[in-house]
Amino acid sequence: MMDRFLRNNTAVKILSAVLAVVLWLIVHQGDDTTAKSGFTAQPKQQLEKNVVVLYDEQNYFLVKSPKVTLTLRGSYLDIMNAVAQGDAIKAVADASKLGVGVHEVPVYVHGAPAGVSIESSTVQIELEAVENREFPVVLRMQGKPGEGMVAGEALLSPKTVIVTGAKSALNRIDQVIAQIGLEEAKEVIQTTVPLTAIDKKGDPVEGVRLSRDRVEVNIPIVKPSKSVPLRLQFKGDLPTGFAVQEVKQSGTVTIYGTADALAKIDSYPAPVIDLTNLNKSMKLTVTLTPLEGVTSVQPEQVEVEVVVVPAVERTFENIAVKVNGLKEGESYDILGGTDRVAVTVEGAKNKLDGLTAQDINAFLDLTNQPAGQSEMRVQVTSPNFVKVVTVAPATMKLEIKK
Repeated sequence: MMDRFLRNNTAVKILSAVLAVVLWLIVHQGDDTTAKSGFTAQPKQQLEKNVVVLYDEQNYFLVKSPKVTLTLRGSYLDIMNAVAQGDAIKAVADASKLGVGVHEVPVYVHGAPAGVSIESSTVQIELEAVENREFPVVLRMQGKPGEGMVAGEALLSPKTVIVTGAKSALNRIDQVIAQIGLEEAKEVIQTTVPLTAIDKKGDPVEGVRLSRDRVEVNIPIVKPSKSVPLRLQFKGDLPTGFAVQEVKQSGTVTIYGTADALAKIDSYPAPVIDLTNLNKSMKLTVTLTPLEGVTSVQPEQVEVEVVVVPAVERTFENIAVKVNGLKEGESYDILGGTDRVAVTVEGAKNKLDGLTAQDINAFLDLTNQPAGQSEMRVQVTSPNFVKVVTVAPATMKLEIKK
């Protein structure tokens, strides 16, 4: 029977007309309802949107980006279509002619689809005067490099950034930081790192703009190193009549090695330089050899210049003679003389001009000396490159008592 009905052209036309009317009623049911009853509410939907604020960005700063709730009215299908295409709807507040302060600004809507009316309200907008402040970039390194390696001094470019924002926001900034991880790094790190303005709690500060959002970072990953002074060592005496006026050499060397080894080194010894028979200035190259725990020394070689000049003499009278090595419970007496000596020294004029009696140490060494009377040689020490020529008297008689 259904087959005969569908083969009847008249029946098919009637069915099509009925379906068309039903569809029309569905589409226009909101309009029909309104037409039948003037007080029936039209379908509506609320939509929250961020407000695009137009303002003078060169001179003012928007403290907080406002939001607004829009009311959409229309048929159900039109409202559903508008919500689906919500990105096309723009809420705009024009504060371009406003200055510092809090303002109530009307919201205008753009991009409303056909068949939908949109109700908007006002939003509160706060503008503050723009300020610029310069902050140093603080690099925070996290983690540790590979075994036996350390991070050298990091190079940042740029070292500072300009932060723009409202005064209240800028006052909250504690640091502008760049964070980078060093985990297991064994070679130089070269990269760019994001910048973040943070407050004292470490939280990002909102509402500010940085002159750039990233910083270039260069971190050398090297073996542990340390800069120490070079310690020169000498042996032998110059011929009589000659003295060392000055020794010229590089101030420091950089040593690389284990952290434990470096911690024990305060100066680096150079090979011993022999001054025997040296009667004129000389230049020489000294090769530095690694100590235990030191893998390398930079530079490996240093230039040393020994400046030799004619020597002069100077005598210091009444140098007190000290006694070293006296056992506990013992005492001594100097027999038949004084406990003071005259010391004549030889050296370069510039060395002797600055010399004082306190720089010369005269003493008797009583270590392991038995009790009783003895004649002891007076020993004298003097600063580098100052040679003791004579000591008068050269010996002293004393008696050690228990």
